[in-house]
Amino acid sequence: MENMNERSRIAELINDHAADARRRKPARKRMSSEERFEQIVDVAVNLIAQKGYYGMSLQDVANEIGISQTAVIHRVKSKQGLLIAVIERHYDKSDAIARYLARFAPGGDREGDRPRIPEALHKVVEQQVQRPQLAKVFEMLNTEAMSPVHPAYSYFAERPARMAAEFRAHEWLLPEGVDGEFVYMLANAALYGLEGRWLANPDGIDFIAEWERYADYLFPSPQWDGCR
Repeated sequence: MENMNERSRIAELINDHAADARRRKPARKRMSSEERFEQIVDVAVNLIAQKGYYGMSLQDVANEIGISQTAVIHRVKSKQGLLIAVIERHYDKSDAIARYLARFAPGGDREGDRPRIPEALHKVVEQQVQRPQLAKVFEMLNTEAMSPVHPAYSYFAERPARMAAEFRAHEWLLPEGVDGEFVYMLANAALYGLEGRWLANPDGIDFIAEWERYADYLFPSPQWDGCR
């Protein structure tokens, strides 16, 4: 009887200790709806870089995170909705040119000055070096979206017109007699081509250094002196 009482007492102690441990264990923080949405978009970016838009599925996203496909659909509605979120969150809202131009707006640290094309494009190159995965996704989507049935077709087809309109909306510092809009679009085309070479061979090409070589030809001295 005494042994049984002792075993019972020990069992109670063990149970009490386990209960205390559970109480002491910090509660796992539940993700907010916005945090989960951001996580889904970030995972989609990585998967698109690996597989392309057509090669990726919502189930792939769910598997990477460890949630159900239904939970993913609840946040993004559809695969097309997820693609739109990727474009809006990672391109339209994190654009180097937009951030650069904002510095010249009222209240900006360069208010009263005029933006310069070479300087602006250098900011783009720096941004892409800092986020190569997103640059790869952009290149991949741009290629896939050549097909009119691709959900991002309109975004990429209309992008040159948006870029030109953005250029015309600002008073740039340019050498006399230079067609700024033409040079701006030409330089962006050259940058995009170089970006593709760099992404295909990131260890063999120094994107920033190679772009500086391009810039020397696109914006030669002495014509562009004072406008860089």
